[in-house]
Amino acid sequence: MSQPSYSYWVLVEPMFTAIDIYNGPETFASTVAEVPRSSMLLYAAHMCLAEVHNGGFLQFFWNNTGVLAPEAVEGFTVVGMPKMAALVTEAARPLGSPYPRDREERWDALVSASGHTVEDMERFVKKSDNLYIAFVEATKTLPFNELEKQFWETAESENDGFQEAATRYAQSLNSVQ
Repeated sequence: MSQPSYSYWVLVEPMFTAIDIYNGPETFASTVAEVPRSSMLLYAAHMCLAEVHNGGFLQFFWNNTGVLAPEAVEGFTVVGMPKMAALVTEAARPLGSPYPRDREERWDALVSASGHTVEDMERFVKKSDNLYIAFVEATKTLPFNELEKQFWETAESENDGFQEAATRYAQSLNSVQ
């Protein structure tokens, strides 16, 4: 497809400074309440896609960006990518319901879902001397690898791929305004 003259990035870029994902669920909620929901949903889907492409679902849930998972599901849905939304939903399922917005609660949920204990995590950390690497080791039992493969393929194919779908959605918002 030809490169559109208007990109979804116009709506997403300002969200990087408007939305605070770093200072806890309450701060996140208050900053999200101050921005247009459509832009926030594009931002959430974009961030999810970027994190999963960079380091997989574990990286997305482990990092501060994990607070965005419910909005990422909704973001993929509104841009016309229900398969992407379903894959994020499936990947988040082991973390429980309600979805843990707090980063440390997500970490605890990841460990619990993997079948490991706090003592196991302490051994993983001691062995690797790196908390993230310990989480990689501990969560190998979770179904992230297969979901990631599907996610990457679907991101390129569903509804002409994420960039095209997100840009069409952003254009439709722009024409309404």
